[in-house]
Amino acid sequence: MADEIERAYMIDPVRFERIPRIDSTSSELMRRPFAQAPQPACALMADLQDAGRGRNGRVWLGDPARALALSVSVEREVDGTTLLGLPLAVGVAIADVLVAHGARVRLKWPNDLLVDGADGPAKAGGILVEVRQQGPLQRVVVGFGLNLAPADGLDAARVGQPVGTLFPVDAQPGRVPLARELAGAVATAVGAFARDGLRPWLARWRALDALADAPVDLIRGDGSREPGIARGIENDGALRVERADGTIARIASGEVSVRRRG
Repeated sequence: MADEIERAYMIDPVRFERIPRIDSTSSELMRRPFAQAPQPACALMADLQDAGRGRNGRVWLGDPARALALSVSVEREVDGTTLLGLPLAVGVAIADVLVAHGARVRLKWPNDLLVDGADGPAKAGGILVEVRQQGPLQRVVVGFGLNLAPADGLDAARVGQPVGTLFPVDAQPGRVPLARELAGAVATAVGAFARDGLRPWLARWRALDALADAPVDLIRGDGSREPGIARGIENDGALRVERADGTIARIASGEVSVRRRG
């Protein structure tokens, strides 16, 4: 499936930039000025981020030698296409690259990459999609951080949930070649999504779904929790959760956080 999408939607080569240190790769790409027309896709990799962030303003932590911080910017003309579900498509694109390198990764709705840890599923990466619009132009910035291999200081207490890594230290791929490969896959995924939406990615995402039929807690902004059972995703990417009374709640990205119970 991924090869078919790449052949159909491959965009111009992604311009790749690497810098030693920055506040946030996504913030840098978001604040760059627009030109008069959509510019080629650009990837920005940083060895160290001072203010890397994830969904809902969470801070992303990572060891520079054992982690990867990368953001990809794709510009296009505004056409009214909804971006609901884009994090899921991007997640599949990233997961497929990592699987090809030997990682055993799954996807947690809407934007986490998980691996099997000693005590159950553990977070090994996260994705944040942001959008900026100016006149007829739209810029989509996909930022993500990956824990590539075990490192000092990477613990659940700092992150707020179990954490894991994608590769053993002696099997970690080269960071720059991997970043270039991921940048191309992400840019291609954004282009494919703009044309066909989530449909081409649904089967693969469902095969990688880490929450399928698992007990979960829906955590709202006020800290309240509601138990349920995850029942996969709808065709537009919304999460389906079965409530205690048997009804199905449709959860759109950003409304709540979802944590697996047990």
